[in-house]
Amino acid sequence: MKPLIIFDLDGTLYVFDNSNSVNFTSSKFYATIKNNAYQFLQKRLNTDLEGAKRIYETIKQDFNGEVSLGLEERYGIDRYEWFGSTWNLNPRDFLKPDNKKPLFDSLDAKIAILTAAPRVWASQALDYLGLAEYQSMLFTGEPNLRKPNPEAFRQICDSVGIPPKKAISIGDQVASDILPAKTLGMKTILVRSYSNEADYCIDSLEDLPNLLRRIAI
Repeated sequence: MKPLIIFDLDGTLYVFDNSNSVNFTSSKFYATIKNNAYQFLQKRLNTDLEGAKRIYETIKQDFNGEVSLGLEERYGIDRYEWFGSTWNLNPRDFLKPDNKKPLFDSLDAKIAILTAAPRVWASQALDYLGLAEYQSMLFTGEPNLRKPNPEAFRQICDSVGIPPKKAISIGDQVASDILPAKTLGMKTILVRSYSNEADYCIDSLEDLPNLLRRIAI
């Protein structure tokens, strides 16, 4: 049985602003999403800019960062309307060209992508990375079940009929990519960082094929 590799998207398959040192919250991408969010809330809730900012930050705090769920519960704003208005961005404006298809083709494994981002962005990002054929194995952040909930990882394993012990989670964040997967018995690989929490750490995805040849799954 081939192993299952579950890739994170943001920070793993791409980095923002052409720099490994720029993370999501300090990127131009995040700033654009926030500006889109403020504009949406101003129009949708008939408030001014400062009011929109207060609503956004309050929802973010009250719902542990899950703004779409908070707006849906508190204001009745459909999550897909929210995502379509804030996250529908062109990857060319934020990501450097980086064809990941040769890497994926070299891997003797089943592959899935798990991201907290909504499909309206993640789908475009996959296309931009040359990975359009993996759209059917893209698991995104619209449902209530999202990373870092371990069940989001288990759901992928169940969908392809592979037990977690035959799966590998690869990502750049310990809290959302490594620890949830480990609770299910998955092997874990941390990218662009180091932590004792991960089974393996690599500097970049270019190191992945050699590492996988040494891992017994």
